[in-house]
Amino acid sequence: MRNPLKTNNPIEEQGYRIRVLSGLVTILILMILLVRFWPVKEKAVEETEEIVFQDEILIDDIEITRQVSSPPPPPRPMIPQPVPDDEIIEVELDLDAEMDLPDMPELPPELGTAVGDEAAIVSNPQLPPSVVRIVEPSVPELPDDLRGRIEMVVSFLVNDDGSVEDATIVEIRKYSNDRSDYETLPFIQYGLMNATLEAALNWRFRAARHEGRGVRTYTTATFNY
Repeated sequence: MRNPLKTNNPIEEQGYRIRVLSGLVTILILMILLVRFWPVKEKAVEETEEIVFQDEILIDDIEITRQVSSPPPPPRPMIPQPVPDDEIIEVELDLDAEMDLPDMPELPPELGTAVGDEAAIVSNPQLPPSVVRIVEPSVPELPDDLRGRIEMVVSFLVNDDGSVEDATIVEIRKYSNDRSDYETLPFIQYGLMNATLEAALNWRFRAARHEGRGVRTYTTATFNY
């Protein structure tokens, strides 16, 4: 059988091959152009929004309180009032009856009395006692409304050797803020009275002298708080 691609003329055979190859190239170019410029439908992109629901947290308004002043001091303890339970006995006294009493001897005005060998107390010695040693009391903590306003008058019984035999608080004064006036208190708490007496008993004096000898006598001093 005769092959159509083969001819006896070589020029015709070469021209045939060129036409075949040119056709293939043309087909390939058309296919490339077809693929390159073929219309493509754009897909609609649906955008979805993710909605996030957040829980609402309700916070009540906070009221800020401030302490304007310090709390008041605790109330003073109540002092129990003694209730007398003694039996009252009514006795009638005969005031018109005469009493047979011995006459008491008269004493000089500057001398007191003594018991046994106890030396007499001179009320107004020629040379009064003078302080040679002062012991400050251990002052307890006082409230602000009392600090710097308390004054105590203490009476000392000074022995003939200058030691303090006894001490007594005779007056407690509470001054006003400007110290122009004061009121007398019957007592004061906070351990102030005991601290004052303990310190007063440790004071030391130069003994008072009367008629050339040491004598017992009274003197006073003030303690300020």
